[in-house]
Amino acid sequence: MNLPPEPCLVIDGSARRGIDVGVYKNQSWLSHASAEEGALEGLWQATEKALQEARLSLKDVRSFALCVGPGSMLGIRITALAVRTWSALEKRPIYVWETLPVLAQVILQRGGRTKPFLALTESRMKRWHAIHVNPLSQPAIVWQKELSVEEVKAEKLPLLVTSESAQTVFAESELCAPVWPDLPLILAQGDSLRLEPKPDALNAATDYATWSGERHRGNS
Repeated sequence: MNLPPEPCLVIDGSARRGIDVGVYKNQSWLSHASAEEGALEGLWQATEKALQEARLSLKDVRSFALCVGPGSMLGIRITALAVRTWSALEKRPIYVWETLPVLAQVILQRGGRTKPFLALTESRMKRWHAIHVNPLSQPAIVWQKELSVEEVKAEKLPLLVTSESAQTVFAESELCAPVWPDLPLILAQGDSLRLEPKPDALNAATDYATWSGERHRGNS
């Protein structure tokens, strides 16, 4: 298990627009802030707001947890650079988590799923990041791939998406509620995080090709 020292500053710049920052402690959010601007502008705004609401300064943070995607390469790299800089100024561990496995864990934790499904997030060039989940297998995560619309439909599995715009592409899909309210419980389990002193964005072309479900074994 990888349990970050607390309080932990959790940052997600993987969305196509906007950024989320939270201060995590005792399996819950001390604070959570979002910014609609791009990562370059929004990171500082959301971080400052989250720390103020938690009545902390950056010096009080004992660790960082960063989403490395898949998602916006620019957003992830900007947030990764910031976290690496803060960690260098005062040595504190950096943990990373991945969008799709955490999304799958949140969906499973909410319950009610017994049949295999695909969870999707938008990629580029009309392609989709997909994770195949079988709630009754161990591990529950079967694979992660980047797929075209046609390839997604060819899987003939129930689809869960994270945006209303995705539902215009996949008319029979189910809209998944936002992950962030449930993220503290996932982080507390420890199996979604790994130590990474020099985080960078996932590259779907290479990281999916070498991906293994082994590190996601646990209580999915």
